[in-house]
Amino acid sequence: MSKSSLIIPNSAAIGQISAEADDEFLFQCFFDHPSYSEISDPKSSKMIILGSTGVGKTAIIRKLEQEKDRCIAIQLDELSLSYISNSDVINFLIAVDVPMDHFFQALWRHVICLEYIKIRFRVDNEQKSSKLWIRIKDYFKDAGPRQKALKYLERWEKKFWIGFDESVKEITSSLEGEIYANFGSEVEKFRADAGYVRKTSTEKKSQLQQRLRKFVDADLLSELSQVINLLAEYDERSLQTSYVLIDRLDENWVDDGVRVHLVRSLIESLKSMRRITDLKVVVALRSDLMERVIQETKERGFQSEKYDDYILRMKWDAEQLKELVNKRINYLYRKKYTKENVHFDDIFIENVGSEKAIKYIIERTLHRPRDVITFVNLCLTESAGNPQVRRGNVRSAERMYSESRRNALIDEWRPIFPGAEPTLKLLEGRREFFSFGELETTKTLENLMEYFCHDAKYRSDKIWSLIEACFESGGDHQLHSVLSRVIERLYLMGVVGINTSSAAPVQWFYKTQRSINSGVFDSQTKIRIHPMLHSSLSILA
Repeated sequence: MSKSSLIIPNSAAIGQISAEADDEFLFQCFFDHPSYSEISDPKSSKMIILGSTGVGKTAIIRKLEQEKDRCIAIQLDELSLSYISNSDVINFLIAVDVPMDHFFQALWRHVICLEYIKIRFRVDNEQKSSKLWIRIKDYFKDAGPRQKALKYLERWEKKFWIGFDESVKEITSSLEGEIYANFGSEVEKFRADAGYVRKTSTEKKSQLQQRLRKFVDADLLSELSQVINLLAEYDERSLQTSYVLIDRLDENWVDDGVRVHLVRSLIESLKSMRRITDLKVVVALRSDLMERVIQETKERGFQSEKYDDYILRMKWDAEQLKELVNKRINYLYRKKYTKENVHFDDIFIENVGSEKAIKYIIERTLHRPRDVITFVNLCLTESAGNPQVRRGNVRSAERMYSESRRNALIDEWRPIFPGAEPTLKLLEGRREFFSFGELETTKTLENLMEYFCHDAKYRSDKIWSLIEACFESGGDHQLHSVLSRVIERLYLMGVVGINTSSAAPVQWFYKTQRSINSGVFDSQTKIRIHPMLHSSLSILA
C-alpha cells in the first residue's frame, strides 16, 4: 500500500503519555537522548535526572532496567516508609522540631547499601548472605578503623538478602525503642493530645530537642559512612557496574508531611555513595518536587546549588523532538499499514499559518516528549478517515490540547502552589506580550482577591497571605512585591517567559531549569504567555 492511499484510522496513536504505560513505543522507538549516556556512565558524577513531568525521566529509568544486567529499581510503595509516617515516635520527633535529616540519610544509605550487596554479590538467600559475611570478615582480618563497620555488617550478616521494607522497619523500630525507653511519657502525651506541642512551653521544647537529638543525630550515619568506606575498599572489583534506581518520588509512597524531608535526605545521602566505584545510584526527580524541597527546608540550609555536579537537567531541543516523533510515526505505520517508511511530513502536509506543522506543534509544548506525543495523537484523532492531517485538524486539536495542558499544569503544581488555578486566571484575555508595569494596578489586586476567594482551598497558598496583607493595608508599595511573586510562580510553572533586557532573549524555565530572582522585575520587564495556553486562556494575538 502506498503512502498516498493510507487512511488515518480512529485508533491511530504514537504512544501513551506515560512511560509506565508505553512499553511498545518506548522500547521499539527509544530515542538515544544524550542524557541516557551521561546518567548511565559509571564515571559520570551525574546521579539525579531533574526535569518536569513528561520530560523522559521514567523512560531513562525503564531503559536502564531493561539494558543493565546488574540493576534493581527500589519500589517506593514497598519500602514501608508508611511505617515511618504512621509512627507516633517519628511524628513526635518532627512535631517538636528535632532535625531528622541524619536518621533519614542513614535509612537511605542502609537501603542502598543492602540493594548494592544483593545485586553485586548475587545474594538472594540467608546461606549466601552468611557466606558473603565470612568473606568480608576474612578480607578485613586486621579490622583497625573498620571495626564499627564490621560490627554493623555483622548485625545484618544473615539479612543482606531481605527486602528493604523489613530493614526499614527494623531500623525504625530500634529508634522507637530507644525513644520510648527514655521519653515514653512524653510520646504518650503527644499521642493523646492533639494540642500537645502548642501547650508545651518554649523552654521545655528546647530541652526536649537537646535531649532527643543525640538519639537521631550522627551515630547511625557515622556507622553507615564507615560501611560505605568498607564496601569501597573490599577488593572483589567487578567489571560490571551495579545500578540502583529510584523513581516515582512524586507519588503517594509516604505521608506528604514526611516526604519532603525524606527526599531532601535522599539527595544529601547520594554523594557518599559515589565512594563505591562500581555502584551507580540514579534518581529521577521532578522539578516541582525539587522546588518544594528547596522552599520547605531552606531554613535548615539546603542549597540545591551544592548538588549541581550531581544533577543532570534533562532538556530537549526541537530537532530531537522531531526525530522522536518521526521514529514513532514510522513505527506505527510500518507495523500496521505499509512496508514503506512514513514520517511526520508525509502526513502533516500543510503549514499552520506561516509555520511548518512540526514547528507549530513543538512551539506549543514545554519541549517535552509527553506534550508532543499528546498533541500529535490529538491531531491524528481529529484527522481520522483522511489520508493526511490538515491545518484545520491541527487547530482543532490545539483547542483540546491547550485545555489539557492548563489542567495538567494545575494538577502538577497544586501540591506546592494550592492557588495555581486562580493565579492562572490572572492571564485570561491578556495579550501574548505585556509588561510587568501593566499588572501594577489596584484592579489586578482586586481580581486576585476575587479569584482566591472563590474556594477556601486556595487560601492555604502563601500568595494568599501576601494578597490579603496588601489589600488590608491599602499599601500600593506592597503591590510590586506581591505581583513579583505571582510572576515568579508562573515562570516556574512554565506558563510565562521573562525578558528583563531588550538585548536578551525571552528566558523560559523549561529551557534553563533555573529559577529567576523576582527582585529583577521592574515596570519595563517584558512577559510572554506561552503559546500552549493561548487557546485555553483566550490570549489576544
